[in-house]
Amino acid sequence: MSNYRYNAIPQAILENEQLLQLFLPCLRADFTMLETYAYTSKMPLDCPISVFGGLQDKAIRVDDLEAWREQTCSSFNLQMFSGDHFFLHNSKSLFLESLSQHLHQVLAINNN
Repeated sequence: MSNYRYNAIPQAILENEQLLQLFLPCLRADFTMLETYAYTSKMPLDCPISVFGGLQDKAIRVDDLEAWREQTCSSFNLQMFSGDHFFLHNSKSLFLESLSQHLHQVLAINNN
């Protein structure tokens, strides 16, 4: 798992030894979790799932995101935004607007 794969570590952190030392324990924990997690099939959830991704993400394919559909017997929504793995940097406003709409839809369904 490299910085290139996810475009995860800002250049400012990579260039500052003190900041890098501060962030390393968190990064190590994240990578350990990613490398050791083993998926176990369970019954689908009875709640909506919304999945968001970056169109230029080189690490996570649309098919990987689409697989979340199998985790619910309720509604499923997949929405892609301009950007890489951290598409929020490019599409923050659009993402927040979309997330807000999805949450309002879920609340409306649950209140009926």
